[in-house]
Amino acid sequence: MVLYFTQRWIFGPLIPSLMGTFGTDKTTLGIVGAGSLWGYMLTPIIAGLISDRFGRRYVVLFGMFGLSAMTVVSGLANSTGQLFLFRFVTGLIEGFFFIPMIAFTMELFPERPGFYVTFMSSGTSFGWFTGPALAGWLLDVTGNWRIPFMATGIAGIILAAVLLIVWPEEKRERHPGGKLLDPSILERSSLIMLFLVSFTAMFQISGEFGFAMWYPVFLKTEVGMTASMAGLVAGLWGVGQFIGRPTMGHISDRLGYRKVGITGGIIMGLCLMLILKVDNAAVRSSITFFTGFVGCAVMGSLWTFTGLTFARTRGLALGVLTTWSYAIASLSPITIGWIGDHYRVSTGLLVICVPVVFLACATFAVTALVKKR
Repeated sequence: MVLYFTQRWIFGPLIPSLMGTFGTDKTTLGIVGAGSLWGYMLTPIIAGLISDRFGRRYVVLFGMFGLSAMTVVSGLANSTGQLFLFRFVTGLIEGFFFIPMIAFTMELFPERPGFYVTFMSSGTSFGWFTGPALAGWLLDVTGNWRIPFMATGIAGIILAAVLLIVWPEEKRERHPGGKLLDPSILERSSLIMLFLVSFTAMFQISGEFGFAMWYPVFLKTEVGMTASMAGLVAGLWGVGQFIGRPTMGHISDRLGYRKVGITGGIIMGLCLMLILKVDNAAVRSSITFFTGFVGCAVMGSLWTFTGLTFARTRGLALGVLTTWSYAIASLSPITIGWIGDHYRVSTGLLVICVPVVFLACATFAVTALVKKR
């Protein structure tokens, strides 16, 4: 998980270099960055249905191979149009990786799903550290923005090949009942609950993705850090999530997923405001780490809550949640880029990321009013 999400989060530190290479602005690169999100929103439902019906293994491995191959191809782009297309296809294939992996983890460890799902997804969080940090370091060393794409993509292809050999075949390849779509998900209460959790994810992902893409740019262009240092400080968010996900998963298994998720989201929103206002580098770094530590509770709790609520259609429900949330969340990096062109990147982060995190907490709280049969 670490390596594949390293590939996702290398884009932010490369934005200033991409602007110089292609002679473009922040808004355009916000659109390019959103390309992978637009692609990603189209396939999780399909991936969830297929993995519910036929098993998780081959769906996940296809996602791993394809995601890594397209990351390599992204490093060959000769225009922003090509880069957008390559990132879009990368997102399309990525949808076959993450959602089936969550469902597989819940089925492998049914006794403590909150802990193990968040432990598994802590690998994604560490990718928030390794992605910006590695991209910034490779950029400073080589001066070439193509190298981070190619290096991480090739490593991902090698790892997928190893997993193809060592990952054993699943004992159960077909979903019980023989139907591709379980009709229980079409019940009124199920649809209302799915609507609410999807909106929660939409708001939270809007805040997280917008921040992950543009925070390194803020640190480099407004604070004055080098690409390496900006990537390192921004990556502390991922370190916090890496440590926080299993911790929050353990707590949510004991205290409740909704309660822990909402509390973590509120603290995260407050911390986001502080990060943009403090001047001391050590304090900013500490708050960045702590924001990731507590903020991971929202999506970790939401994934587990959704998977348990829709146990019979787990892959499909997680796919619907992801598709809807990414469709809207993709507008976040574009909007922040536009605000950055006309005002400052920090202004975009403040007016977009902070409000949506609080809205995620509000919609998650409303799920308590729905009686799911």
